[in-house]
Amino acid sequence: MSARTRPTGPEPILVDGPNGQIKIQPGARTDLYSTFRVGGPADFLVRAGTLDEIRLALQWARDNDQTVTVFGGGSNMLVSDKGIRGLVLVVRRTGKQAEGDLVVCDEGDTVLVTVPAAAPLSWFGRTAAERGWEGMSWAVGLPGNVGGAVVNNAGAHGTETKDGLVSLRVVTLDGQVHEHPGSWLQPEYRRTTMKAAGNPREVIVLDATFRFAKGDSERLKAEADQHAEYRHATQPTGACAGSIFKNPECTFSGLVIEQAGLKGTRVGGAVVSEKHANFIVNDDKGTAADIVGLIAKIQQIVRDQTEIELHPEIERIGEW
Repeated sequence: MSARTRPTGPEPILVDGPNGQIKIQPGARTDLYSTFRVGGPADFLVRAGTLDEIRLALQWARDNDQTVTVFGGGSNMLVSDKGIRGLVLVVRRTGKQAEGDLVVCDEGDTVLVTVPAAAPLSWFGRTAAERGWEGMSWAVGLPGNVGGAVVNNAGAHGTETKDGLVSLRVVTLDGQVHEHPGSWLQPEYRRTTMKAAGNPREVIVLDATFRFAKGDSERLKAEADQHAEYRHATQPTGACAGSIFKNPECTFSGLVIEQAGLKGTRVGGAVVSEKHANFIVNDDKGTAADIVGLIAKIQQIVRDQTEIELHPEIERIGEW
């Protein structure tokens, strides 16, 4: 059966609230929601993109004594073959759905923009470029969503999410909404306190507010196109999760791995990309165990050859 085929399974649990309904799927496949296309089943899974939907899902989790694991766009994470206990909350919307919830405040030379965490990151980068907002063109072509970028302090081309982040709103597991300044995350290179706390999470990002300088939209669109073309030319497509390792000081993980002769190295169905050595690709037969084994093999060989310690950027999720 193809990894993308949705099998029949237990009937969904319909949960009604004052402002709508959610469907909670028992025994749901998680590989369908992960860009690595691996992972065992979740006890329960629900898609929720709005505050009302998230609160309804959290209320159900409390009522049924379930932990809550959060998925965004499905990149930068590795789900265990054993699956995930409790409820997986997939916070995801299309750009078209999220566009109506953008809040823009013109400040003269700058704009203050609030965007839903569930919005696709690449869509937000493209929208910012088209509207002449400086500072987000780096995101065009990247997988994942805005909430994931905030939690991971994602970035590229010398820019990070924290650079424009003013504040964020989060939802606690009891459904309460709190606003925090961007500094609350204590962001560092590919790390925040939320990421360090692990997943299941105690709080869920609802939306984020950024301040952007105004720029020329035509120049920014051209810049965004260049970033997207560069990614297409230098990074693999298919079942992968983005960069595997953080860059060591004064060098690049991809370069270190390539110089170690590891392009094409394989463990089971997981292989180091021939296109970019800091990417691992699942050949559609891979497992999370294969990927973990390949990560360990890369680390060991690089350590033996160079004494450089490579630290994974991706987050392990589920029952290991």
